[in-house]
Amino acid sequence: MFWRYHRFLLLFTNRKEGIPMNRIYYSVFGPYILQFIELKNSLGYKYKDVGYTLSSFDRLALEKNVSEIAITKELTDECGIKRPNESEKTRHNRIQNLSQFSRFLCDLGFRSYIPKLPPFKSTYTPYIFSKDEMQAIFRVCDEMAPSCRNHNSSVFAIPLLIRLLYGTGIRISEALYLSCCDIDLHDKYLIIRNCKNGKDRMVPISDSLANVCEEYLMYRNLSPLTGKANRFFIKPDGSPLSMFNVYKWFRRIIYTASISHGGRGHGPRLHDLRHTFSVHSLAAMSESEVDLYYSLPLLSTYLGHQSLEATDSYVRLTAEMYPDLIKKTSDICSSVFPVITANIEDDETD
Repeated sequence: MFWRYHRFLLLFTNRKEGIPMNRIYYSVFGPYILQFIELKNSLGYKYKDVGYTLSSFDRLALEKNVSEIAITKELTDECGIKRPNESEKTRHNRIQNLSQFSRFLCDLGFRSYIPKLPPFKSTYTPYIFSKDEMQAIFRVCDEMAPSCRNHNSSVFAIPLLIRLLYGTGIRISEALYLSCCDIDLHDKYLIIRNCKNGKDRMVPISDSLANVCEEYLMYRNLSPLTGKANRFFIKPDGSPLSMFNVYKWFRRIIYTASISHGGRGHGPRLHDLRHTFSVHSLAAMSESEVDLYYSLPLLSTYLGHQSLEATDSYVRLTAEMYPDLIKKTSDICSSVFPVITANIEDDETD
């Protein structure tokens, strides 16, 4: 009877706080997990995956019959054990979420062990499309046609979507969540809302991209079913495009464009269009003799990065494709390409 009432109480609390209905916490940490997620959401963070991480921790605490509001080292060690088929990145993120929750409890006055994060470094190398490959992709997009058996195909939105991802560098999730009121074709800019860092931003678009958007809207508004749809990218019946559906079209496009795919986890990925935009933009600014002292902050702000560190990696990728960039920027950004000299004597004595 107690558990039934407890379940109802947490269900009501979840509904009140706007937390997904299927996320219920049963252990003594439950109310504090809800407070923690609410605090993070109020600060603008998107805490979607953390609910799952803390839910598994909540179940473990319940199984261990933890009655005191304090996270012990033994509990964090058992929670941080690598799971079967779990990537190092996923494990790193799980422990990071638990570490932040432990800090939250410490701030509330509950002594809790803060686990150390396991070392993690991504080994994925973004695929940078060449300009010829991008032209081939655009050509394939323009030649696509819906099947006669599927009148609700999303194919009519794909050519613009691919151009928008490459032409602005916005994330695929940001593009799919665009509403019609977020597009200003007169002044030529987009409003990106609910970004990864929780802040809205304005993204200018080129004249050619604005023209393609206007042409897309003309076809979009021909169907009476699309009039009530608020999303910018939709199917003919007014339903929004899904990430899964767009990715299937993307795989078909690069296959037709004779661009090989390395398999799952190797790319090219849809997100690589964002990387390609960044590299091509840096190369274009370099060719226009704009040094990195000015171009990096501009690109970082445009992409919605919170720091220049997230943008620095594009400099190396650009230098690999355009070696002349190093000669132009070495005097200005020597720290970006550090020269490491090995001391042979020190190496021998270590």
